[in-house]
Amino acid sequence: MLDELVFRTAPSTEKNLDELSVLQTREEERRLLELYDVAEAAAVLARELIAEGLSISEALSVISDGVSLGDYPIHSLALSESRERLSGYISLLAQADRAELSLLFVSECHRLGVSVSERELLRTCEGEETFIYMRNQFADEAYDVFSQEFDNPRVRYAQSFSECARAVAEGEVRFCLLPLEERGGTRLPTVSELVLRNDLKINAVSSVFGYDGAANLKYALLSRDFVIPEINDGDDAYLEIRLGSGGDNLSSTLNAASLFGMSVYRVDTVITDSEGESESYFTLVLRDGGEGFAPMLVFLALFVGDHSTQGYYKNLE
Repeated sequence: MLDELVFRTAPSTEKNLDELSVLQTREEERRLLELYDVAEAAAVLARELIAEGLSISEALSVISDGVSLGDYPIHSLALSESRERLSGYISLLAQADRAELSLLFVSECHRLGVSVSERELLRTCEGEETFIYMRNQFADEAYDVFSQEFDNPRVRYAQSFSECARAVAEGEVRFCLLPLEERGGTRLPTVSELVLRNDLKINAVSSVFGYDGAANLKYALLSRDFVIPEINDGDDAYLEIRLGSGGDNLSSTLNAASLFGMSVYRVDTVITDSEGESESYFTLVLRDGGEGFAPMLVFLALFVGDHSTQGYYKNLE
């Protein structure tokens, strides 16, 4: 008897949904054309601002002040029972529009000869290849890995993790090595607080295993700025973002990441105490889908006010 109780969608309903999908994609194509007009005008302005001496990040800040995609009204004849669901649907549409505009902006900039990549969008600088870390077998192992990417690395040792972070924040050395995660992938809260407080950027992450090969910790290479890694075939690239916990910062960023072909590597909620008051935020690590992080960085600059880029690195696994 139970074998006969099988649910199936009515063929007429499937047909109606397919017809509605065709109608919606026609309307969506109209939206894309309107978004293209916005992206083209923004890219032209960005080119002019860069010609005047601004960076692409500064140009995006100017553009973000004026970009508007309308109010997303619901049609006046909507059934009262449908309004709440239509509001949710239109909210998703607004998030998709912002992501599409970011993609179109990057494409238009490239067409106009304006370079928009991680190298232009992230704060970078040149400096001495100086390192500091609190010496132990795990840090020594991490240093052996990280220093291979440099021509003339020079190291000094610290007495504490806070000394390492302070030395980088004050410009005494360019890089520090800190333990980032313990076995199982749990971030170390004291180190996370040091990274946040000193606005350090994660430039590389490496697993370390110790003498017996059983430790499986992760160490991070940090500095005040980004060192853009060379991404080769077979490499996985990761972008780490801090997002304010208010509004739709997380959901809109996750939706944009999906449209950009990126996947989520990890999401954490972090609570910090500052002068007796607690503050919460999200850390989000995205894996590149093969097209780079420029669209995501543009999206964040234009539409997510409470954010900062915390890391750009490769090959976690």
